[in-house]
Amino acid sequence: MTSSPDAIIRSFCEAWSDGDIEKIMGFFDVSAVYHNIPMEPAEGLENIRGFIEGFFGMASSIHFEILHQVVAGDVVMNERVDTLTIGENTIELPVAGIFELTDGKITKWRDYFDMAQFTGA
Repeated sequence: MTSSPDAIIRSFCEAWSDGDIEKIMGFFDVSAVYHNIPMEPAEGLENIRGFIEGFFGMASSIHFEILHQVVAGDVVMNERVDTLTIGENTIELPVAGIFELTDGKITKWRDYFDMAQFTGA
């Protein structure tokens, strides 16, 4: 039985709390594009992995809390608070995420957030 797009993205967001990069990467299609809108997009699994490894390299923990999530076909949009613990600091970052799925895999992921809030500027 195939999971719904809603369940897939909820599981994907939960996987970040485990810090298991292999599990996280398993949600992506080989042609996926991950774009944190203030930054350049990461295209393909190798680049996405490098980007995600960079996050886990600086943060001792990452947790995604979904506040609201809506689904239209294979498009999932959520409002989240991403909490990152970096050294002595905890950053709670409001994020709007848009996910596009094909055959149960993430093909496009765009996150919108305030870069100044992330960098502490």
